[in-house]
Amino acid sequence: MSKEVCPELTRLLRVQRHDFINHAQVIHAFLQLGKTDRAMRYIEELCKDPELLCSSLSQHKSIPECVRKVGQ
Repeated sequence: MSKEVCPELTRLLRVQRHDFINHAQVIHAFLQLGKTDRAMRYIEELCKDPELLCSSLSQHKSIPECVRKVGQ
């Protein structure tokens, strides 16, 4: 039985993926430029960011209700 995921959950996952890729690119750039100390500070700042720790997915209260059988 196949399942379909609600559009809002898909949107939130795309936002989260986009943000993650942006952070990875910033860290990569610092490392390419030899700024390892700046890369470390950036990572430390990310770890302290409450928005990063509280995923945007937590805003979506009805995740169990989101997954539904196709055709129903």
